[in-house]
Amino acid sequence: MPKDVAGLVGLFELEQIDDLTWRGPQPDTLFQRLFGGQVLAQTLVAASRSVAADRLIHSLSSYFLRPGSPDEPLVFEEERVRDGSTFSNRRVVTKQFGKAIFVLQASFQEAEPGLEHTAQQPYLGLTPPDEARSLRDVLEDTFGSHMEILSEWDALDVKLAAEPTNDENGAGLRAWVRTKTEMPADPLLHNAVLAYLSDITLLSVTTIPHQVQLMSPNLQSASIDHSMWFHRPIKTDQWLLYDMRSPSAAGARGFCVGRLYQNGVTVASCAQEGLLRLL
Repeated sequence: MPKDVAGLVGLFELEQIDDLTWRGPQPDTLFQRLFGGQVLAQTLVAASRSVAADRLIHSLSSYFLRPGSPDEPLVFEEERVRDGSTFSNRRVVTKQFGKAIFVLQASFQEAEPGLEHTAQQPYLGLTPPDEARSLRDVLEDTFGSHMEILSEWDALDVKLAAEPTNDENGAGLRAWVRTKTEMPADPLLHNAVLAYLSDITLLSVTTIPHQVQLMSPNLQSASIDHSMWFHRPIKTDQWLLYDMRSPSAAGARGFCVGRLYQNGVTVASCAQEGLLRLL
């Protein structure tokens, strides 16, 4: 995966094949299948290419249909569903080897004023980013320092803001996250990186109440679907608090929701269901 921010941004430099078809680059990776956040973020960029620059993503819904291969470029086939007076809607089917592996529906909106309120960022019980342990250190303590895959997200700075919880509201995890270096100013790139990072730790919350780890050989896990809502402009090179919770796991599926805060206010929300199959 990208070793730095330049490599991460490079994933979003799509090659146009024709009016509504794009091809995306692949990073060097140790994974046998593509990271879902990469597929999600690249497909979001493809969906944005035919939308007016003053219309930004406000929501998306997606399904992971097949595992992606790191050995073949992704091809994004876009459909211009509708362009209204303030909203645009796009559908993109992402393919490899001629087969659909991912499908995304996205809605874009021109900025306009309106009613406004926000849930306030929690502060009680949080470890500040400059004192928090990195996710890499936590995983090394759990699985050992020999795990080369820990370098897969070197472009991001991820730290645990609080210890995992498990109570009457379900399992919970809070993490600080940002890119390690400054990002370009383009709002589309910040939204794409937000989509990318939203998939890193979310499904892992579903395993907190159980005696199994997401990366364990005893568990087959994979994202099934992923939805996001972009409430306010964000800067992914500044600290975000990612507040994740899993209220349910059943039927070999785990469900989790996330809320992202920046500068004390809610900037994005997401929800995901994933496969959790004991082997």
